[in-house]
Amino acid sequence: MPRTPILVAALALLAILGCNTPETHVRRSSLMDYLYPKEKAAPLPNPAGARLKLPLKLGIAFVPGGHASWRVQNLLAPGQEKQLLDVVKQSFKDRPWISEIKPVPSAYLRSSGGFENMDQVARMYGVDVMALVSVDQVQNTDPRWYSFTYLSIVGAYVLPGDANDTNTLIDAAVYDVASHTFLLRAPGQSQVKGSSTWAYREKQLREHSAKGLELAMADLAKNLDAEVGAFKAEVARGERKDVDVVDRQGVSLRQSGGRNFGGSFSWVEALGALILLGLALRFRRA
Repeated sequence: MPRTPILVAALALLAILGCNTPETHVRRSSLMDYLYPKEKAAPLPNPAGARLKLPLKLGIAFVPGGHASWRVQNLLAPGQEKQLLDVVKQSFKDRPWISEIKPVPSAYLRSSGGFENMDQVARMYGVDVMALVSVDQVQNTDPRWYSFTYLSIVGAYVLPGDANDTNTLIDAAVYDVASHTFLLRAPGQSQVKGSSTWAYREKQLREHSAKGLELAMADLAKNLDAEVGAFKAEVARGERKDVDVVDRQGVSLRQSGGRNFGGSFSWVEALGALILLGLALRFRRA
């Protein structure tokens, strides 16, 4: 039997198996690399701190990756960036302390742009506060070798062969633009699992990447709401010496107990609570 066809078949089999080794794909954008480039010293905090005047105009943007060759557009499908930012926008659209939320395209943020670039974008969109969103997504593929036991003419289509795990972490850090004061942060995370044939692995990884980002962004919106509540309480108690929040009349959050931040009962809500309490006592006596 000629040796050449056997050698060719062996090399082809090795090539197929070589393509199905475990792989890890990492997509990452770093807030620290964007705001504090290594070649620059971190700016000193403003001793005056932040003075936030309600209602606020909030900008939201994905920060670019640490290298100019990777941008968030390469991670997101066309139109998905705005869709994800709108998740946060919708979560805060009815808050009385925010007058407007503006999603900012990541194309306006340059790699390692620092606070100077953030200031430029904030002036362009006329926002008082910036929420900078970073992404850390890791995808692992781990082929199950038994799926290649029955190789056919079409290759590895026979059995689901890859265990595909997609882990996504999204982190939002909120800064006061005027003073560069850090206000608060909130994370969002997700994990998507699945399996596919080797031939459809890349397609499923793209689908899982998009789904993981959507789930993590929804989790971020929920956590951001909770972190804003904690931030409000800290300012009201005087624990955040570097931050002051005032309403249109100039009344401080510390003086009002949170009423000008949308946190305490208004007189209408208080009256409603008293009516319900009275009805409850009346029915109990009956």
